[in-house]
Amino acid sequence: MKNVIELKNISKTLGGNTVHENLSLAIERGKTTIVVGSSGAGKSVMLKYILGFLKPDKGDVLVEGKSILNLREREMRAVRSHYGVVFQGAALFDSMTVFENVALPLVEKTNKSAAEIEEQVMHYLGEMNLAEDRYKMPSELSGGMQRRVALARALQLNPQIVLFDEPTTGLDPETSENIYDLFIDTQHRLNYTALIVSHDIPRIFRVGDRIAVLNEGKIETVVNPKDVKKARGWLERMLKTKNTKKR
Repeated sequence: MKNVIELKNISKTLGGNTVHENLSLAIERGKTTIVVGSSGAGKSVMLKYILGFLKPDKGDVLVEGKSILNLREREMRAVRSHYGVVFQGAALFDSMTVFENVALPLVEKTNKSAAEIEEQVMHYLGEMNLAEDRYKMPSELSGGMQRRVALARALQLNPQIVLFDEPTTGLDPETSENIYDLFIDTQHRLNYTALIVSHDIPRIFRVGDRIAVLNEGKIETVVNPKDVKKARGWLERMLKTKNTKKR
């Protein structure tokens, strides 16, 4: 099956406001899909549909060709076991060390021994250049280091799909570029399917295989990163909206 995730004709109203209206998007297996849009456009809400934390008012959410909308919680947990998630701001546990944060999925969801957990966690910390930081607390890390810890944690259960919610929010441009390099390298090596929602236009474009634009509640266009110039109209609108909201 080519598409791992499909959002079909989704509509959603929250607090009297229309978040999505007839939104459709297909996420291709083994590829990185970027969903861009201004702040408040409903990008993170899309991830909540996929995670089963929120249901659309209309439409359907398919994972591996099967609807997840009416699954029982036990069944939904089984679907989530195939996901890795990098939350906005990293969402590390402040009371845990770097090692403990990364080890948490293994401790909670596997029967691995302490030695096996140690070996696996240290392997990924080494991949992220964080091996020497295993005993540090999140408060001792830079923003970029926190994102690397979050990615290491998300990969512990060998996910087929990794979801990224605004992964570079609050980071300076240079650190963001370093994080993007890490995303590209990790996805190529592990071949997972990635869905990244972001308003970091246009830097985020180089990470993706496909760029989907969320505008006025629906996906307005989907383009190859090399063809972004062909969609200059919506890009200018996105940037204008983004800059206006910052004022």
